Amino acid sequence: MALDLSRFSWPRPSSSSLSTDGRTPAAMRHGLDPETLGTHKEMVLSFLYAYLPKPPVSAAAILSCAVATAEDGEGVDRISALPDDILRRVVSRLPAKDGARTAALSTRWRGLWRSAPLVVVDAHFLPRGGDEGRPPRPGAVSRAVRRAVSAALRAHPGPFPFVSLTCGFMDAVDKDRAVLARWFRRLATKGVEELVFVNRPWPLPGLLLPASLFSCASLRRLYLGAWVFPDTAGLPRGAYFPNLQDLVLGAVIMEDDHLDFLLAASPVLETLAIVGSLHNLRARLTSHSLRCAQFCLSIVEEVAVVDDPALERLFMWRSWNQPGTRIKIGHAPVLNMLGYLEPGVHVLEIGNTIIKSETKPSPNTCVPSVRMLALHLHFGVSDEVKMLPSFLRCFPNVETLCIESEETRKPSGDLNLNFWKETGAIDCVQSHLKMLVLREFQGEQSELDFLMYIAENARVLEKLVLVMKIGRYSRPEEVVVKLMALDSARWASGDSKLRSLLSRLRDGGCIWSLKAGSDFTFNDPFLCL
Repeated sequence: MALDLSRFSWPRPSSSSLSTDGRTPAAMRHGLDPETLGTHKEMVLSFLYAYLPKPPVSAAAILSCAVATAEDGEGVDRISALPDDILRRVVSRLPAKDGARTAALSTRWRGLWRSAPLVVVDAHFLPRGGDEGRPPRPGAVSRAVRRAVSAALRAHPGPFPFVSLTCGFMDAVDKDRAVLARWFRRLATKGVEELVFVNRPWPLPGLLLPASLFSCASLRRLYLGAWVFPDTAGLPRGAYFPNLQDLVLGAVIMEDDHLDFLLAASPVLETLAIVGSLHNLRARLTSHSLRCAQFCLSIVEEVAVVDDPALERLFMWRSWNQPGTRIKIGHAPVLNMLGYLEPGVHVLEIGNTIIKSETKPSPNTCVPSVRMLALHLHFGVSDEVKMLPSFLRCFPNVETLCIESEETRKPSGDLNLNFWKETGAIDCVQSHLKMLVLREFQGEQSELDFLMYIAENARVLEKLVLVMKIGRYSRPEEVVVKLMALDSARWASGDSKLRSLLSRLRDGGCIWSLKAGSDFTFNDPFLCL
């Protein structure tokens, strides 16, 4: 019997969060030449396109008319005998170009296409329905797709439950601006509900989102990529998204007041994701409906949770943080999941108190609602390690703690050998911590000292999981000795809870899924459990 090594690896092969561009279907890739984009652009676009929602219709299905043959050999069209309501449902599940073709089947079908809801996916107008991916550059194919989209939006009265426009190359020229204006005037009046609108390949100076987009009051979900946000003063009077629940902004050039405008204009918004923001962003979150906010691969100067009574999840992943990046937590009474905080890099402010290494815990410096916390730090940088106890004391009820240990290229500072022995009690460690996952274990003494502290103080600990960097330790025998010492420690929870897994990530690091982060039925976005 073959040994199943997947049980000893992280992340599990079945994890939907783990994918590379080579494994991702062509329809979920950006299709551009990575060598023309640069590392950052390639990363952002790959991350964004992989998250775009799958259309509710498929171009892979074959359109055919089911015909039964009677005993006398005469063909009988049974489908056309169905009631109009059922036929409209059939047509609404077809790609736009196939739905239009049903008008040629018979007089019975002629008016059905225009009376059925229409799904418009520009990739379906590509050769072979987009199975070979999006065009890598502007040309005859992208122009043909643009003309097909214009014709579909012009000919059909709506509604449009789903529209995906991800194959176009729009430039900052009057001709393209006119096309965009026509598209969105029609979408606004014909009831678009879910819209994916990504330009290629990257935001161009002067190419603004069309103002008519902000008149699409029927929108429930909106995914924008590679655009420049317009001046809100020039938007239509009464610009408002009364039904918008999900908003994703990818590689959108925007100012702080633009985010303020969107939050104020979206009274039922539940999920917000900002990916690849290129300007220093100071995000002030004030929303009575927002449940999840994510900031990924972005330049973030500040994230302030001001007044968010419904916020359950706040995530920051692989953002380009400068020392001093401020994370403020004000009114967030149901905040349950938080990460990745970076002690020593992030300035954590709770209420009106800036958390420092000497800050004493009090009701004004704690967020008791957080149950799952993720941190990212270098155990070889003493300033980061010194802030770790203070950060943990701010979240006294944490049950699951995930720590990413990044390799320290340049160790700095001298940490007192008795640092963790002199740290004193940390409430969440002593009374609530059930699981600790330390990923990318570097084998440093500072890591071992911290793990010893956890083992000897966490009374209700059930699992301590180390994710090992297989084949990347310069002195593996020393790592084994340290793990043996940890395993034989005096565990406050009884016997040893140590478990080791093998990292499947070749170069270390972590993975993240926007979908997992915003899926409220999925309780393990950090992939700990």
